[in-house]
Amino acid sequence: MILYKQAMVKKKVDRPFREITISLDEPPARPVYTFKTPKDKVKFIKTCESVCRKSMEYKDYIKFLKRNTDLRRCTVLRGLNCEHNKHYTIEIHHEPFTLFDIVEAVLSRRETEGDVINPQAISDEVMQLHYDGKIGLVHLSKTMHQLVHDDKIFIPLQYIYQSYNVFYQDYRQFINPLVEEKLAAKVDLSLKTDEILSDTIDPEFTYIHIDGFDFPSIPNDWKSVMHMEGTPTDTMESESKPQEKSDFVEE
Repeated sequence: MILYKQAMVKKKVDRPFREITISLDEPPARPVYTFKTPKDKVKFIKTCESVCRKSMEYKDYIKFLKRNTDLRRCTVLRGLNCEHNKHYTIEIHHEPFTLFDIVEAVLSRRETEGDVINPQAISDEVMQLHYDGKIGLVHLSKTMHQLVHDDKIFIPLQYIYQSYNVFYQDYRQFINPLVEEKLAAKVDLSLKTDEILSDTIDPEFTYIHIDGFDFPSIPNDWKSVMHMEGTPTDTMESESKPQEKSDFVEE
């Protein structure tokens, strides 16, 4: 077998080659995207969204947020975080403009100004906006993220990370009127809820101590049972969620 393998090894052979130089008067024209129906445009925008999320720049951006910012704690449920090997998933939500809204505005600007229109070019511009800090983000647990998308929870604009207002100023004339109308409603609601934010998201607890009365405490017997290995609670948790490192994902 050894002799057979040695016989199959071929030495590198220098092959003759030649070079051809070609000069082009005009570079090849990029394909022009035309949207025959609104459905075609929506499909194109979703394609651009997919290119953004799958890009290396987007993944690096999420890693940067994970390592250098406080986006590891849920904005709604402040006690949930993905630190110290806790098995909570913290996801990144675009707010007040969704990634679809952002791509749509970038596409509209390029259509108006006659700029290049293709998924890669639009993805590059959208990611540049992320790196410039012009895209609003909110960190949410998986459940809270779904509730926000289902319009069950409202996130006040005061709790948005990054300067989304800069994006609004730069792309205002290209933002979908329906999106701008929704933004105005969010601004109005955020102003109305400003007075109760300290009670809902940052609560302050008051404890009253009365002589002769103590707060109920957990008996030691209960503590020992709750921390026993193999209890139904531990078994259910281990079966429902494997022991792995916490996730930190995008929208």
